[in-house]
Amino acid sequence: MTMKKYTCDERREALKLASEIGNRQASERLGINIDTIYTWVSKAKQREAHVAEVLAVQGPEGLVSENARLKRELRQAQEEVEILQEALGFFVKRRKK
Repeated sequence: MTMKKYTCDERREALKLASEIGNRQASERLGINIDTIYTWVSKAKQREAHVAEVLAVQGPEGLVSENARLKRELRQAQEEVEILQEALGFFVKRRKK
């Protein structure tokens, strides 16, 4: 049995419809398994709770600083990957000679 992969937009729209008309009706209308809808709803509630918790602890300023820190880390990791790719290319060329 193959599982259909749903895009983020499809999930978002399904959740929106489920909140408007109910999980079962949305499931039937969209042809999505009811258990899938329930799982998405549950995960969405968990994400919302986590965001609310983080906002309560750190506040919006804390999220901004955390986002900036994560961007710096990502940029550094990308630079390291580029360096490693260049080094790999150098050694591959050297080995072919």
